[in-house]
Amino acid sequence: MIYGERVRQVREMHRLTQAALAEQVPALTQSRLSRIESDRATPDDEATALLALASGVTTDFFGRPPVPGLLAHSPHLRARSRLTEAAKSAAMQWARLVDECYQRLRQQATALPVRITPMPGAGPTEAARAVRRQLGFSADEPLAYLVLAVERLGVTVLGLPCVIDGLDAFCAWRGDEPVIALLGGAPGDRHRFNVAHEFGHLVLHQPRQTGRTTEAEADAFAAELLTPLDAIARAMPRRPTLSSLAMLKTTWGVSIKSLVRRARELGLVDHEGAISLYKQISARGWNRNEPGHVAHEKPRAFRKLAEIAYGAGPNVPRFAADAGWSEELAHAVLAQHATPDELPHRVRGHETGNVVALRAPAARPLRW
Repeated sequence: MIYGERVRQVREMHRLTQAALAEQVPALTQSRLSRIESDRATPDDEATALLALASGVTTDFFGRPPVPGLLAHSPHLRARSRLTEAAKSAAMQWARLVDECYQRLRQQATALPVRITPMPGAGPTEAARAVRRQLGFSADEPLAYLVLAVERLGVTVLGLPCVIDGLDAFCAWRGDEPVIALLGGAPGDRHRFNVAHEFGHLVLHQPRQTGRTTEAEADAFAAELLTPLDAIARAMPRRPTLSSLAMLKTTWGVSIKSLVRRARELGLVDHEGAISLYKQISARGWNRNEPGHVAHEKPRAFRKLAEIAYGAGPNVPRFAADAGWSEELAHAVLAQHATPDELPHRVRGHETGNVVALRAPAARPLRW
């Protein structure tokens, strides 16, 4: 049996219209593909094989009953007006694909309980300071790692092997469980801010609560979480320049643009000075990729669960077959999640211990 919803899922993942997908599958026409997606027709074996080949899954994938998608909470859309519905659908379908596999994998172990404390109505600064304490970091130090700390609080963080202009990340709810999905393409500093921003939505806002105010609050939360104002005030040069801010960037793991905003809030530069710095950033082509290294943090849980189920590595052919994915797709998804060698070990006295612990069914603690 072929489920039309599965065909639509992979088509939307790749941002293809029915006509475009039909062009890649000579055995189908657009009208027949439309009937297949609405469960009014079934493709023959040849067409099913070609559909699988075109979309990176196996023929078995199309016969699996569809699972509910994630409830979009507040997608992080820096250019909301320019993001097409096709792009939004692609992001949600990729997240649905990876999350479905995550749910299957975590049957092998018991993940950490969700320990997010919702703070609706709280100010972003107050909430960020409380979260810092919950994460185990003091108020005056840079966050040496963020993604893994968020996973410690029971948030599912999924890496998606897709790049969509204007969309770096979004958060969602799977029932009562919070999820943050990270798309590819963002440099390390923006990647960290995206995680902090989406975490701010999870803490401060109700599902589907959107708008300029919520986005501004999530930005303020992220800024305070990553660069507490009192601490960054002591670290900030009295006369900020792009060179001095680039050095500060590597310590605090945030963008130069973010530090310019902090300098403006601290009164170290006035409005005209901030505009001048932004223009210099633009003139140097730094709007997308600034100088100054910030490590790209990957989530760990998905790959760790795959290692529990399929051994060190893990065994990609077995993993891919069980997921209903091609091996190429399996490698692409796994690459978005940290191997043991990609994890921080000891930073500023914090023992990450390969970070978040999972418990096997027998309750034996496992270290990452």
